[in-house]
Amino acid sequence: MRDVPIVSSSWRSLTYDPTFVAAHRTRHSELFLAFGFHGESEAHSVDIVDLSGKLVRRIPRGEVMGDSLSNLRPSSPPQWPPPRTEPLVLRTRLDLVCFTSRFHPLALWVLNPATGAALALPKCHSEDLETRLQGPFYYLNGGVDWYAFGRVANGEYKALRITRFRNPCRQFCEVITIDSSCSNHGMWRETQDPPAFVSAGDGMSMRRMEEEMKCVVVGGVVHFLIDFRYPYNNSTEMAVEPGSIASFNLETEEWMAILCGPAPVRTFVQDNIGKYSYVSLDIQLSLCDLNGCLVTVHNIHNTSMDLWFLLDFKKGLWVKKYSMPPFVADLFVFPLLVLDDGRMFFRRGMRIIDCYDLRTGVYTSLLEFEAGTHSRSVGIYTGSLLS
Repeated sequence: MRDVPIVSSSWRSLTYDPTFVAAHRTRHSELFLAFGFHGESEAHSVDIVDLSGKLVRRIPRGEVMGDSLSNLRPSSPPQWPPPRTEPLVLRTRLDLVCFTSRFHPLALWVLNPATGAALALPKCHSEDLETRLQGPFYYLNGGVDWYAFGRVANGEYKALRITRFRNPCRQFCEVITIDSSCSNHGMWRETQDPPAFVSAGDGMSMRRMEEEMKCVVVGGVVHFLIDFRYPYNNSTEMAVEPGSIASFNLETEEWMAILCGPAPVRTFVQDNIGKYSYVSLDIQLSLCDLNGCLVTVHNIHNTSMDLWFLLDFKKGLWVKKYSMPPFVADLFVFPLLVLDDGRMFFRRGMRIIDCYDLRTGVYTSLLEFEAGTHSRSVGIYTGSLLS
């Protein structure tokens, strides 16, 4: 409707009718990209962009964050430079957008882009964990590693937070529930620790872009690539195979059995002795959700990008459905979504969104942010923009 130049009063009143809005949402199938936008002069926002690259909605930072960060304990040492509060959008594929702030990761919001309304979640840990994380060395010994956000079968939403405490090194998990209307929430509560150390880099405040792509939510299950280079496990001090995945079920609030990655990924370094290292393999691996399927992405830079689709979780059955050509398999290129018409969208660095047509082989740039601006984060928004 944004392309219709003249709208009659009767049509306008219809578009605001709750019955019409509900029916439109039921039939709505258009997908949008949700960005945490870093503008010039600290003009940050959450931006909703359609798949032609057109900006369709911008929610300024101040409208959703307000002054809620003013009394918040920072997650980085006080002597550091004043933190920027650009929104960091979580990797979701939902009718809501969830985001945090890079330098204030205890703050988390759930945003309805249609109305601009944002629900601020409690800026604290669970009571038990808060007690353990107090003290003068919190800034050096602990911090938030991950957030994930998804929806469970009864329509409620849940957020998962993983916090790392470095001495002794351990990752703690907390969960919070948000009702289906996104108007109320519970409190953070502690749950099981991860079965192995999940890849987190230097935590949310300092994490590099490629490390953001090692966690994805698919169908109410949060999947993390396990840090196979980290010799840590809660039960035994043993390393896991490359490409192994730790999965948290938001419905049951339990960790599932560790999922082995595709066989060629597990043996990649041994099969290419002297050519690749485990460090380079770690950089090559990421996860994504393509059409509701968990996908392991093995980007052998400038050679190929292999997309392994999980067919059976219990059997650990993977199938390589796509292998992208060398000109797609560049450093810092990650798949975002694939459409029924054969178009696949990729994130390239922090400023470019590309599109590759699987049928024709045509590779084009869809969106490029202006110089001085960028986006560290992008999610998929599936909802309507009618309020």
